[in-house]
Amino acid sequence: MVPWTDIEKSKEGILQILEVIKHYVSDGEARFIAGIQSRHFSEYKIQQLLCIVRERLNMTRRELLRLSEIALTYNKLWATDDNNCFRDAEKLFRKIRSTLKGTKIIYKKFTPICKKNVPNKDFRPSVFVKSTLAYAECGRDLYGLESYPDSVSTLYAEMGAYFTNVIAVLVICHQELAKEAMISNDAELCLQLLNEQCKNIVGDMKDVIGMMSKENASQDELLTKSKKTSSLKAFAQQGFHKYNIKSITRYAASRAVESGAEYGLDDIESLYFANDYEKGRIAKEIMNCFDTYAYKGRGDKMDTMPIAEFICWTGLGLSRGYKYFALRYKGQYGLPQKKSVWSCIDGFKKAESEKEDGYIEQKLASDFETRMNTRFSE
Repeated sequence: MVPWTDIEKSKEGILQILEVIKHYVSDGEARFIAGIQSRHFSEYKIQQLLCIVRERLNMTRRELLRLSEIALTYNKLWATDDNNCFRDAEKLFRKIRSTLKGTKIIYKKFTPICKKNVPNKDFRPSVFVKSTLAYAECGRDLYGLESYPDSVSTLYAEMGAYFTNVIAVLVICHQELAKEAMISNDAELCLQLLNEQCKNIVGDMKDVIGMMSKENASQDELLTKSKKTSSLKAFAQQGFHKYNIKSITRYAASRAVESGAEYGLDDIESLYFANDYEKGRIAKEIMNCFDTYAYKGRGDKMDTMPIAEFICWTGLGLSRGYKYFALRYKGQYGLPQKKSVWSCIDGFKKAESEKEDGYIEQKLASDFETRMNTRFSE
C-alpha cells in the first residue's frame, strides 16, 4: 500500500503541516530513532537520505530568503508585483514547492511499510498521520543516538535544521495571510496604504516624469475606476493587492496631475508639490517674480541665500528643490551651482551645531516667509 502524500492547498493545509512538524520537534529524537528502527535503514540508506535532506534544506533556505524578502513590503504596499502571493493557494504553493516536497519525501521515508493492497486512494492513510515522525505511537530507545553510528546523529541534526527552516517558511506564510485578511477588512487602513504608496511614487519623480499629462491622466484605468466607486476609501479597500506596480505608478501620476491642475499647476509642478498643491500654487507665483526676492551675488549670479531660503520653504529637499528652482527660474541672474547652495545651508548648520536636526531648515523657511510678507505689505 502506497501512503497518501497530498497536502491541501490552503491556509488549513499550511496549519496542518505546521502542527505535524511541531509535534515531531517536541519529541524528535524518540520518533526519529523509532523510524530508523521500523524501516531497518542500512548505512547506505542513511547516507542516501542525508543527501536528500541536505538538498531540500538548501532549497528551503532559498525559499525562506525569497519569501522573507517579499514579506518585507508585501502587506505594507497597496499594490505589488507579488499580488496574492500568500492568498492565492496555487501561487503560494509554487513559491514553497521545494519545502512541501521535502516534507513529503522525508515523512514517507519514515512511514512503516504496509503490504496490504488498498486500491481506493480515499482509504489510504496520509504519511502525515502514519509516519513515526507524526502521530504514531513509538517507544523510546534506552541508549539514544549515542548507540548509533555518527551518520545517524548527523542525519538527525540535518533533519532538525531542515524542519526549523520549514517552520519558518510556513510561519511567514501564515502570518502574511493573517495580516492581509486583517488589512482587507479595514477600509481606513487600505486608504492609508494607497495614499502612502502614491506619495512615495510621486516623491521618486524619475519613475513618473514625462509619463503623464492632463490629457491622458483622465484616461487612466484606475483613476477612472476610483471615480466610479462610491468613495476613495471604498476603492482602496476593493483594490487592495489587486493591481501591480506599473498600474499604481500610472494612477499616482494621473491623480497628482489631475489634482494639481485644479490649482493651476502644470504636470511637473503637480508632481513636485503632490503633497501640498496650495504651496505649489504659491511657489509658482513666487517664481514668476523671484527677482524681487533676489539680489546679486558673485559675478552675474544670484546670491545663494534667497535660493536656500526658498528651497527650505518649499520642503522639497535640496536636490528636488534646486531642480525645481532651476527649471522654473527665468529672471535676470545666473544660477549658482547646487553645491554652492548646499554650502550656504551647511555653513549655518556648522555655526548652529548645537541645535537639533532640522532647525536651520525651519529657520530659513521662516526667514523666507518673513521676506514674502514684507514684500506683499509694501
